[in-house]
Amino acid sequence: MSFIQPKIFYEQFKEDKEAAKKRAFQLGREMGQSLMEKQGIRERNIEALSSILNEFQRMVQGEPNARVEGNTITMRCKGFCPIMRAALTLNIPWQWLDDNYALPMFHGMASLIVTDMKIRLLSAKSKGDPECRYVFEA
Repeated sequence: MSFIQPKIFYEQFKEDKEAAKKRAFQLGREMGQSLMEKQGIRERNIEALSSILNEFQRMVQGEPNARVEGNTITMRCKGFCPIMRAALTLNIPWQWLDDNYALPMFHGMASLIVTDMKIRLLSAKSKGDPECRYVFEA
């Protein structure tokens, strides 16, 4: 599975946000493909996406937190995430990482499974909220 450490990613793309978003999107697609293969998922629907997101969250936060709610998936990240850790320990702008690394990566992962998936970030710890809350809508 492809993964670029946040510090390396930031140093490589800090002056080019559009390139950062494109690369993070591609990384998300690569991670999604790897997780699909690992789990033996062949379907391309909202339930498959939820499964992929939960497996990813198990790996990075230790707990699944994506829930299917009708035609959407809500993902609530309350724990101490790797993006927050990188921002705080490596002195990288947290908001930059959220906007140019995390969100495009999730969008890439989602687009692999459900091509027209839209993602909204309703709350973000980087903005002082108690959790990051993502909504994935087809």
